[in-house]
Amino acid sequence: MTINALICDDEKSCCDIVLQYLLKYCDERNFTCFYDVYDNGEEALLSDKTYNIAFLDIEIKNISGLDIAKHLKEINKNVIIFFITEYEKYIDDAMDLFALRFIKKPLDYSRFYSGLDKAIELINEDDVEFYLKDTNKILKIKSKDIMFIETLDHKTKIVTPDAIYYSSELIDYWHKKLTHSSFYRVHKSYIVNLDYINEYKRNEVKLINGEIIGISYRNQPDFRKYFFNYLKRRK
Repeated sequence: MTINALICDDEKSCCDIVLQYLLKYCDERNFTCFYDVYDNGEEALLSDKTYNIAFLDIEIKNISGLDIAKHLKEINKNVIIFFITEYEKYIDDAMDLFALRFIKKPLDYSRFYSGLDKAIELINEDDVEFYLKDTNKILKIKSKDIMFIETLDHKTKIVTPDAIYYSSELIDYWHKKLTHSSFYRVHKSYIVNLDYINEYKRNEVKLINGEIIGISYRNQPDFRKYFFNYLKRRK
């Protein structure tokens, strides 16, 4: 899974702690993490990047973290917002923006981790949109319903338990779009949803529908570690 995170707080010490916790969390779960850290709200408001998780102070040098949250949701309506503040008076406004969690300073390590676990669950509920090949129509499905994606000639095949779709989007699009930890690119031409794996061998996986998908040689060691860690987290 890839986490694209924004951290914005005018207290450097708080930014440092959030980043420390976030990187430790990602390292333990073998997630890829990209992040931007801002100590002022102006830079955050000017950014047009897409994030799937944001950690925002409520009051940031005359700019409200609520305004930053609104800006982020205009870019990605599914961004998960964590508000970090000492002031409980903002709770109602934060909830109106569908904030996942309201974390009081000083940050609590266990609460931070449980909040991130919940965020990962919610990301898996996201809808994904893509263009159907040759029809110019947009289809929306739940990411959790995707079993695997395969590269074909100038298109991709999206397989769910109930249907097969052909998309104009290429495999790199899906690799960036499917951010939940259940998805893994086992081969340059395949992305697999680990929840649908029925059997695993060193060089291949067998899905519940009988499909056998090879794991590239270079990906085999990392996939083995990732897959078994994923199984442990699901228990």
